[in-house]
Amino acid sequence: MGKSPETAGCDRVLRLIAMKRPVGSSRLRDLSLLVVISCLAGCWYDAPEERWEVATQGAYSGGLSADGSRLVVGSIHQGGSYWTTRPPARQYDWNHQPGAYNEILYSQFSSDGQVALTADYYNLVTWDTRNGESLSFWTAPARIEAVDLSADGRFALLGLNNNKAVLFDTVNGGVLREFLHDGPVLSVSLTADASRALTGSEDLTARLWDVRDNSMIQRFNLPNQVTLVTLSDDGRLALLAPASEIASVWNLASRRKVADLPTEQHRLYSARFVGSNQLLLGTTHREILQYDLDSGERQSVWRIGSFWQNAFRSATVLDMTWQNDRLLVLGSDGYLYAF
Repeated sequence: MGKSPETAGCDRVLRLIAMKRPVGSSRLRDLSLLVVISCLAGCWYDAPEERWEVATQGAYSGGLSADGSRLVVGSIHQGGSYWTTRPPARQYDWNHQPGAYNEILYSQFSSDGQVALTADYYNLVTWDTRNGESLSFWTAPARIEAVDLSADGRFALLGLNNNKAVLFDTVNGGVLREFLHDGPVLSVSLTADASRALTGSEDLTARLWDVRDNSMIQRFNLPNQVTLVTLSDDGRLALLAPASEIASVWNLASRRKVADLPTEQHRLYSARFVGSNQLLLGTTHREILQYDLDSGERQSVWRIGSFWQNAFRSATVLDMTWQNDRLLVLGSDGYLYAF
């Protein structure tokens, strides 16, 4: 595997240090020191092998299908679009109003990848990925803060700013279930079969719900507002991530904690369970972390963003998934990365 531009750049700078080349002015010396520090910081991460621009000048939102074969992205300047990834190619433009670019703030795939959901703060649209046609257009009962989609795309779980999460029927419209909190619901997750829902709120709690009878199965009291929750597809494991605190993974069948993850130094934005014992986490500052849940140890760290062009710019990891032996990562800088 060849070196990425970022790693090669680090090598060049470190070679210059070893040669002890003189620098002619204090200003240049200070600049050289700054570059060296940045290089040393960047060299500790695995850098991407390839990248492709999928949203000019950045993205509000984005999602990858579970197998990494498709992505949907909400561009800052060009609205929504649907792509296939081998090789990356734009297939459809998706916007909520004909002839206009809309702010697509939330993007999600069904587990089988055949249905995608896009949403702004008050409207949600489902799409058929096979032909690019819209399936439904609905207005949410309050401002949307988070979304998730069932495996078949029939149900959407919406986190709202009115202290509720709701299960929404994307085929016929309307709210089927309401899950109550004491603050805005910031993150939601739905099992593949839509039988369990997990919600995280500003009220410092995460709550697990039985969708069939609307009952609360378990309440988790946490030390800060809960900005990220994720369920494994089979509903066995749950990630609970309060802001700027240690994240935890729970076995929901036994109601026991599986692992504490030392993530308090990171701002987590995205998560995906991999197999039965691994977890990918994406941060608001370019990093992707992979944890082994049997040991609670961090296995790998990757970083998106071109070192030379974006050394001092941030990028949020919108989504990530393994595609066979390569890791695909979608960043808010508008690029799809392959590691």
